[in-house]
Amino acid sequence: MRTIVLIGPPAAGKSTVGSLLAAALGTSFVDADEAGTVHYRASGRPLESFIDRVDSEGFASAHRWWQRARVAAAAGLVRDHPGAVIAFGAGHSHFEDRSHFESTRVAVAECTVVLLLPDVDQTSSLAILRARCLGTRGHDWNRDDHDYLAEWVTSDQNQLLADVVVYSDGLTPERYSEKIELAVHDLARSE
Repeated sequence: MRTIVLIGPPAAGKSTVGSLLAAALGTSFVDADEAGTVHYRASGRPLESFIDRVDSEGFASAHRWWQRARVAAAAGLVRDHPGAVIAFGAGHSHFEDRSHFESTRVAVAECTVVLLLPDVDQTSSLAILRARCLGTRGHDWNRDDHDYLAEWVTSDQNQLLADVVVYSDGLTPERYSEKIELAVHDLARSE
């Protein structure tokens, strides 16, 4: 089985449906938010340094500085977990520097990449995700006068990485996982 990489904005359901999808497929689930730490550290840009930079320089500068760590984590997770379902964090598929995006595209070239969004309409997706982020995380991803959530929802980089886009359309996590599994199987049959 090919490695399945789930990408998308925060609160799109990557972690929630990723574990359900992995169980249905009989494989392991890997969440970049948890397993990426070793790769961030190996890149020389550990998570703790990123957090310190957010506090001292602001999110935009820190996020730009942390690109190399996100690329290292994406490549390392794919390399270290063949055949798994891997949930990338929002920043692991979208980069300020196009060369980092290209490196990530190479890293996932042999994977099935699934972009998760709540709705086919970007405005609706953004509203749904913003409400989820506020409800579960207490913030809406507006940082340093920049709307990161809107950027991640409309990202051409996510679209370019994705082999298929699957919309949750208000489904339960279980039904959404089934919809993703069907899309992955349909994609495999068409190759």
